[in-house]
Parts: sequence; C-alpha cells; structure tokens
Amino acid sequence: MSTSTKVYANMLASESGKRLDAERLRRVIDAKSLADAFKMLSDYGFNYVEGCTVDGFVVDQTNALIAFIADAAAGDKLKNALLARFTYNNAKLAYKSRFTETPADGYYTIPDFAADKIAKGEYDDLDKFMRECLEKLDEDGESKPQKIDIALTRAMYKYVLSNGIPLVKKYFKAEIDMKNILSAARMKRLGMDADEFVDGGSVSRERLTEAVGADDFAECFEHTPFEEYATRIAADEFKNLWKAERDADDYLYYLTAKQVENYTSYEPFINYYTDALIELKTVKMALVCVKTGVKDGFYNRLSDIYNS
Repeated sequence: MSTSTKVYANMLASESGKRLDAERLRRVIDAKSLADAFKMLSDYGFNYVEGCTVDGFVVDQTNALIAFIADAAAGDKLKNALLARFTYNNAKLAYKSRFTETPADGYYTIPDFAADKIAKGEYDDLDKFMRECLEKLDEDGESKPQKIDIALTRAMYKYVLSNGIPLVKKYFKAEIDMKNILSAARMKRLGMDADEFVDGGSVSRERLTEAVGADDFAECFEHTPFEEYATRIAADEFKNLWKAERDADDYLYYLTAKQVENYTSYEPFINYYTDALIELKTVKMALVCVKTGVKDGFYNRLSDIYNS
C-alpha cells in the first residue's frame, strides 16, 4: 500500500471524526425531548431522518461508518478487517433466521455482501473462515442462537487475524484478550462452566480457565498487559461488569492514540474507527436516557475519551 494512499485515508478520517465532546454530550443529555436531542445531533454532523427511532438512528449512523470505511480505508485488507464485525453480525442474523425470527432492522448495509444467500445456504462468495464455520454449523445441525453466535465470533477473529497487517493483529488480539477476561469474570460470577473463549489472544485458555475457579481472579493475570483491567473487574466482586466493556473500549482507543499524527501509518485510521464505535455506543446511551427520562449514572458510564 502506497504511503500517499495512507496519508489520504488518514486525512479523511481526521476530518470525519470528533463530532462529540463533553459539552455537546451534556447538551444532548439535557435535551427536553427526543426530537430536540436528534436536532442537536444533526447540528453536530450526524445524519437524521425525521421520525426515526433510537435504534433506527444508530443503525443509520453505523451504516454511514461502514460506507466511509469501505470507501476510504487504505487497502482491502484494512477495510475487510474493520468491516468484519458488521459483516459477521449480518451472517449471524441470516443464519439464525432459518430457526427463529430475527429483526429486519438488525442488518447493516455491507457492500458486496448478500446475507440472504446465507439464509438459503449459499456460501460460495464468503471468506473461507465464515464458509467453513457455516458448513460446520450445518453439519452439526446447530440451531441454538448462542452456539451460532460464538462459532461465528471465533471465525471472525480468525479472519481478521489472518489479514497480515501487524497493527491490526495487535489491535484485535487485545480485543480478544479483554473479551475473554470478561467472559471468565461472567462465568465466575454466575458459577458457570462453559466454553465461551475465543482463540487468538495472548492470554492462554489455561490461564483463563484457572481464573474462573481461582480465589484471586486478578492474580491469574499478573505479568500480562491486562493485570490492571482484571483487577478493576474484580474490585467490586464482579457486580458492575459493564465497566469492563467501557474500559476495554478505552484501552483500544489509547492503543493507537499516540500515533494519530503519523499519517504514513495505519494508527490514525484505526484510532478513528475505535473513536467512531465508542461514539455510536455513547449516542445510543444518551438517546435512551433522554427517551426514558432516566439519566442517573450516564456520566459514570462515559468513556474516558470524553473526560480528557
């Protein structure tokens, strides 16, 4: 990939990001009505169609992000890796639609990806990891939604880790590790014995399994990059696991934040991607608070990027 292409992609990402800050979020959360909140977000650069729902609004913004990545990412490898979570989301819904009702508005608009073919059992145009996963699900006669989700999640991470870009591998390996540690915490809290871990991270399955049964959960992750993350999860006896998802988002954001001015690298674009995902979660949370009138705790749940 040429340096000039990376520079152009990073310039586009820089111009497209940072629509929200702490003050703008305060104004949205203090809106008198959902219509007022939508109007503010429209003024801040979000697409808005009058009469849309909260979920519809978030899906529209997500589709805009997908379109931007598809058009602006520096090369197919980066594009496909960053779009994988959305592509595999559609695959999960399409496969499960054979056995249960799935929400029509749950699908994202993915260029050159026909989810209806998956529903029909046509896999020829898929990446090899998705194809092999779906064929195995067919062979096993699997119809349980949770089993389908974990199988395709594992396939997705195999796919993104195969793309050959070192920074992409580092980013998604860290994401895998934190998802696995959170899964171990959930299993410990619920007293579960299940295989919900994803391969590909730097933290071994043995260490994760040990943590589920250990008296000192955090101690099992000493001398790893996630010791502090595990300590914070266990600090309140696993009562607020939502904090771990917020902390994982922040970790991934700061993983590339130091190099956002290096336009000849992949860091600025991936940092924009992470910021956009956090922004989507935050917007949805704010809109739900305005809709329900329940705003207590909103600021405690905010990503650290809005407090800096």
